[in-house]
Amino acid sequence: MTWFSSAFLVIGGGPIVAIAIGITMISDVVPPEKRTTIFLYVTACVLVAEMVAPIMAARLMESGDWLPLLLAMAIQISGALIALFLPETLHLRDLPEPKDRDTQTFELQQRTSDFHWRSQLRNFQSAVHFLRDDWTVALVVFTFLTHRLGRQAIGLLVRYASKRYTWEIKKAAYLISFRAGTNLLVVTIVIPLINYLLLKKLQLPAHWADCYIARGSIILTTISFLIMGIAAHPALLIIGLLVYNMGTGYSAAMRSVSIHVVGGQTSPNVGKLMSTLAMAESIGSMVAGPLLNELFQFGMGLGSTWLGLPFLGCVAVFAFMTVATFAIDVKDKEPAYFEVPSEDEDMFDDERPMTSSFERDDTTRSRNPL
Repeated sequence: MTWFSSAFLVIGGGPIVAIAIGITMISDVVPPEKRTTIFLYVTACVLVAEMVAPIMAARLMESGDWLPLLLAMAIQISGALIALFLPETLHLRDLPEPKDRDTQTFELQQRTSDFHWRSQLRNFQSAVHFLRDDWTVALVVFTFLTHRLGRQAIGLLVRYASKRYTWEIKKAAYLISFRAGTNLLVVTIVIPLINYLLLKKLQLPAHWADCYIARGSIILTTISFLIMGIAAHPALLIIGLLVYNMGTGYSAAMRSVSIHVVGGQTSPNVGKLMSTLAMAESIGSMVAGPLLNELFQFGMGLGSTWLGLPFLGCVAVFAFMTVATFAIDVKDKEPAYFEVPSEDEDMFDDERPMTSSFERDDTTRSRNPL
């Protein structure tokens, strides 16, 4: 019955789809310079839940095994009811981010109520074409696929510490609370402060600030896995965890970069982008979980010195991912404009056909930002 409960995720897609929609809605209403910070606050909300939920569940299970599940269901129903009152954000989008090309044409996607397998196949083909047409977008999606490996590796932390230092499981479990607490401090204070300094003090464009945060974060994450993989002493493992926490701004910063890459928050491809990222993360989780467990089992067979093999494997993957992150190009772009005819022009333009292209003219003040 527990396995069968997952079948209901086919309807709606489950939490991954909900997160993708939520991130898309945030992208609609948050200006580029605040996007990374807001994404970090979303991460902070998840961390708070990760800190509180295990404690609540443990207390409730003292009175009955079903109580945590009933409380979880009530909380999820409350979240769904709140979602019913969320407004449509498409028309609330802020001013657009600049475009590379002098002329930008928007392709209107056909609306359909066709949900059978052919329709889903077309959606998948559309996502493939979306990645094939722009190698930069494909590179961004690839980084999210491999980034899931790190999240799965941290899930091995309790077993790793228990085996390597001969700790009891309940003692090793304190590392999870320590990681969540210090991580919460980093994502709410340290990384937003760094983002502020890059934007206000160094006067960097928002997309370049996000790019530098992503690059710095992925370097720190790679170093952290190296430290944890060779940690012969618990103190070294804790240092590695602290370094890992300093690199947790990668996901938020790279999401912001990805929105800039597809043309900014006014792009019709933002929703498609977030859905593609969600699929990439799902595939990454499916591959990373069994792979890391096999490496851990193999490391145990070789001896205690090799117990850190999953983390050392992550070092190799994240080193390659670091190169990919530095290869992502976020160019400074010129803003897109559309022409608003004057009253005199309107008198003579009644017979002129409408155009679907959007022109840029930096010298004409009467043209409004798109």
